[in-house]
Amino acid sequence: MRSRYSAFVRGNIAYLIATLHPDKRQADDETILRQTIEDTQWLGLKIIRHKSAGNNATVEFVAFYQDEPIGQLHERSHFIKEEKQWFYVDGEMLAPIKLSRNEACFCGSGKKIKKCHSSQ
Repeated sequence: MRSRYSAFVRGNIAYLIATLHPDKRQADDETILRQTIEDTQWLGLKIIRHKSAGNNATVEFVAFYQDEPIGQLHERSHFIKEEKQWFYVDGEMLAPIKLSRNEACFCGSGKKIKKCHSSQ
């Protein structure tokens, strides 16, 4: 999950497509990913929980992005391992999480949210 988030931040479309399960790929993936990358300024990633069993894994995360107020992509992602490689299969969108003003900021600054980014 962290590597796919990093690929979104860096604009590595080839990696995002390569780690998307082949059964889920669409002809317009590159176009959609390019537009998403151009339109989004990612601010940080918070892994909520993860679970793996054999060749299946689930990761619940929140990816924060610049918006007014700060936007959240809260998802439970499903991955499958085939031929020694993990692939993103799909995800369930979840409601935004409540952020405490006194917790460490999601951007990695080391400051509390109240001193760094406004909480929602």
